[in-house]
Amino acid sequence: MPEPALLTVTGLTVAFAGHPPAVDDLSFTLGAGERLGLVGLSGSGKSLTAAALLGLLPPGARVTAGTAVYRPADGPPVDLLQLPERALRRLRGREISLVFQEPQTALNPVHRVGRQLTAAARSLRPDLRTPAQTEAAVRAWLDRVELGDAADRIRAAYPHQLSGGQRQRVLIALALLGRPRLLLADEPTTALDTITEAGVLRLLDRLGAEERLSSVFVTHDLPLLAGRTDRIIVMAAGRAVRRGDSAALLARGDRLFTAPDDNPSATATPPNGGADAGAGQGPKALVVRGLTVSYGSGGRAGSPPAVRDVSLSVARGEWVAVVGPSGCGKTTLARATVGLLPTPAGAVRCPAGRPQLIFQDPYASLNPALSLRRALTENLRAVRPAAPPAALRAAADGLLDQVGLPAAVYATRLPADLSGGQRQRVAIARALASAPGLLIADEAVSALDAPLRTAILDLLDELRRGGGPGLLFISHDLDLVLDRADRVVVMDAGRIVEVATPEALRSGPVSAVARRLLAARR
Repeated sequence: MPEPALLTVTGLTVAFAGHPPAVDDLSFTLGAGERLGLVGLSGSGKSLTAAALLGLLPPGARVTAGTAVYRPADGPPVDLLQLPERALRRLRGREISLVFQEPQTALNPVHRVGRQLTAAARSLRPDLRTPAQTEAAVRAWLDRVELGDAADRIRAAYPHQLSGGQRQRVLIALALLGRPRLLLADEPTTALDTITEAGVLRLLDRLGAEERLSSVFVTHDLPLLAGRTDRIIVMAAGRAVRRGDSAALLARGDRLFTAPDDNPSATATPPNGGADAGAGQGPKALVVRGLTVSYGSGGRAGSPPAVRDVSLSVARGEWVAVVGPSGCGKTTLARATVGLLPTPAGAVRCPAGRPQLIFQDPYASLNPALSLRRALTENLRAVRPAAPPAALRAAADGLLDQVGLPAAVYATRLPADLSGGQRQRVAIARALASAPGLLIADEAVSALDAPLRTAILDLLDELRRGGGPGLLFISHDLDLVLDRADRVVVMDAGRIVEVATPEALRSGPVSAVARRLLAARR
């Protein structure tokens, strides 16, 4: 007799008031140890599906129909959609865990990371009866998510003092501390460089095999699903438009997104010449000389600088990419360049006009109380104070249209009403509102599905050409960088270790870290 399904979702429907369903009549089952991929374009409803199962829907969204029957390790089956909050809290972390897409908003900004890990261990692991056992469990999980070498500094730091990749790995540790049976992973490696991503995915694969961990991978990254999911459901406009065996569906590539089946249920001075080597000619958009930035380790002085004696320049219209392992100083460099961090040594100039930073975590950078139109209008008013309100609103709507969010549909929505990819498009529109001389994109397309990523990259490429703003593009996606950038700056441990053209980096990387990044590409 077959083993009953661990999770049976039937007719799940989620809607925002006054709008068509964002998740529409979705059904699927998940067996013990089975791995399901939930894939679709930005705004297809995949992240809302995961949030609905744990009662974590954003304000304004609610489940209007359906059931989600889960079989816990002890006790009778329960309908997750009908459980009161207190009962859901008993399941979260112990039976079902979620790795969030946006770590900055998932971690508590006012508590050190160590305190948050220790509190989670005490809450989720009743078998840890002494402080020493709790301490050992926290350290073990930091080791397993590849933060063990910097465990003391990580635990003493606040979330904002970590890189995006480090924050994401802390979230994975928090999700797995309680030994759950089902893991919902919402874009679990979005913020990770290729080396760290490969290690984290290997860790999740091994845990899944050892623990018979069932998993739902929510993603737009098709290569991530290869070899680590048994089945795939493709979503579009809230509905399942394809479902079937992973290998068979992944063979279609991006056609999964663009050509839905007729039958929705069908199975189907560094090396290479220094930081200005090969630099674009003409007026400069950015000049950095000898920049050094330090963080105190958890507020204590004496920790190594996060950025050490960095010098580089970006010409108007030039695309300069910065790559390197998570924690190498890429985001610190971006924040220091726009004045968000103190710079005890060095100089930063933007001769072509103001710089604008497109943040890695869009939800944390958007005001949750402002509609998209109002948020953009405020930015426009700062640079066009004499413009009449009607002209500012029209310009805001034009920016939304420009980044693929039709103003007629999205102008009055709040950030919480959007998917992660849609929020990132708003962040890009907001940066463009001030007509900057320099755009600094910090993982600006990491949360976007493949077709939208291409569209946004094409937009950035068009904007910077012909003497437009310079583009300092921070990314962990080396393939993207090699395809798009004019120059590539490689960082490691806060320093620039290599600068080269994409062609030179492909053919003969000089630094050890560049060779590792190239070897780790999927």
